[in-house]
Amino acid sequence: MIDLPILDSHMHLDPRGASRTTVESFMKEGGTHLFVIHKPYHNIRIEGEEDYGRAYEQTLELAERARSFGVSAHVFLGPYPGDMVQLSRRYGVERAKEIQLEAVDIALQLVEEGLCLGIGEIGRIHFPVEEKLQFACDEVMSAVFRGCRKAGCPVQLHTESIEDNPDLMVHIAGILDREGLDRAKAIKHYCGASLVQPDINLGMTPSVQASRSNLKEALPLGQDLFLETDYIDDPNRPGVVMPLDTVAKKVKWAYRTGLMDADMHHRLMVELPGRICGIDMEKAAGSDR
Repeated sequence: MIDLPILDSHMHLDPRGASRTTVESFMKEGGTHLFVIHKPYHNIRIEGEEDYGRAYEQTLELAERARSFGVSAHVFLGPYPGDMVQLSRRYGVERAKEIQLEAVDIALQLVEEGLCLGIGEIGRIHFPVEEKLQFACDEVMSAVFRGCRKAGCPVQLHTESIEDNPDLMVHIAGILDREGLDRAKAIKHYCGASLVQPDINLGMTPSVQASRSNLKEALPLGQDLFLETDYIDDPNRPGVVMPLDTVAKKVKWAYRTGLMDADMHHRLMVELPGRICGIDMEKAAGSDR
């Protein structure tokens, strides 16, 4: 296999997790780059925008720790859509939305300061909730798209599935267009192979779960895509959602089976992150944000 970067486009770290062990396992298999995505933490209860600020600092610290192991790590920060549920129970939907909008402003400021690469994961709640909560999430998503357009940065989306909501991609595309953000700058996290098809993703960039079945179906389509594990670094569920070394292993497997060659590898893991996220994937590790 040619010496090119290998990126996991969506994973998480946790202060309780086995960060060193898992990051080093990723690197041992040839992994070079991580998109470290903010998530809720057990030790920081979200009750207001200042709590999001503290939680973002923890994500930044965890990414810096990963860099100390030798990997390149780029950070996405933003208010997790699922937080809207417990915030609305405590304060009502309007105040919950206000808190998340303020959290978006904090994240965008950190993008401006060069401390993180983009906003994420934001979007919609992935399980059944009252429609007014999804409407509030849509308003937060609109603010993110508007801010990302001004900042020139990408966004990572967490949503319900297209099986649960067949109109999802049309709905999101409409918000993107209204707010003026290039659809390709919206990275749709947790995709199956079907979302690699342009008539389904509608110009958004799919981040595909790195299973063999997905790769067998998706790579021959010749479309742009990221590969992810959605690893969550939970000591109670080791290796969930996928072990962190999975993307690197699957890239090597794709070479062996003829699903990937050096040209495709370069397009997906050098050119695509450069075009969508504005990063130099061939730069030495250590100074990434």
